[in-house]
Amino acid sequence: MTTSKITQNAFATPATEATQAWRNHTARFTVHWGRSGAVVAANGEIDAANAGRFSDDAQRCADCCEWLILDLSELTFIGTAGFSALKSISARCASTQTRLMVIPSPALTTVVRICDPQSRLPLVESLADALADVQRSGRPLRLVP
Repeated sequence: MTTSKITQNAFATPATEATQAWRNHTARFTVHWGRSGAVVAANGEIDAANAGRFSDDAQRCADCCEWLILDLSELTFIGTAGFSALKSISARCASTQTRLMVIPSPALTTVVRICDPQSRLPLVESLADALADVQRSGRPLRLVP
């Protein structure tokens, strides 16, 4: 498995718009930083080999963002480890008051239908819809610890 290195500092603050990427043998992951949030895109498969890294990176984004969009529209497969990663990311977003939106692929839609019958994951139709929603919502107030 070959992965490019992203330093911990890449997740310290989204002060400027930037992009980081990493890949393994089954998927490519990209983080696009905006002024107050991030879009994490995954292409390929989220499985036991990469779900932990995906979850860790997305949760670091949630720690310093007002909003987080997971663009999973290009996934061809997501296993149970990947779905567990999504639940962990969702929980972190809830605890940090980060707005989460998930753009599903047909593969994810099938898993969600089985594993999330209460529809707790906040699914949106497209990246354009998610970004428009972010712009409409403005900058919400957040509690400062």
